[in-house]
Amino acid sequence: MVEELTTVSARIQKSQAQEIERLASKKGTDKSAIIRELLATAIQNERIEDALHRVQTRKITVWKAAEMAGVTYREMLELLKTHNIPFPLSEQELRREIEEITSTTRTTQTKRNQ
Repeated sequence: MVEELTTVSARIQKSQAQEIERLASKKGTDKSAIIRELLATAIQNERIEDALHRVQTRKITVWKAAEMAGVTYREMLELLKTHNIPFPLSEQELRREIEEITSTTRTTQTKRNQ
């Protein structure tokens, strides 16, 4: 289903208008199509940046961030990695991980000493 289009008017810098014309000419399309493409990309990037910030500040989960950004969970994990944002763990989850690592290490050392 094709979404209904609406007209929006904005003033832009002359250099931006020239770049839009250049891109339209290069791609063999009209300026409106180029503007829609650029706008869609910018909106998607903003959604992703907002979702990443909310994950980093622990306001939402990774699942919710993926949903909010319109990407899959795996894609969101990759975005966290490329933006150098650690996977968010609660204090309780982190303690459980540390305890598990510590107990595994102790068990391994005990077996080696036997």
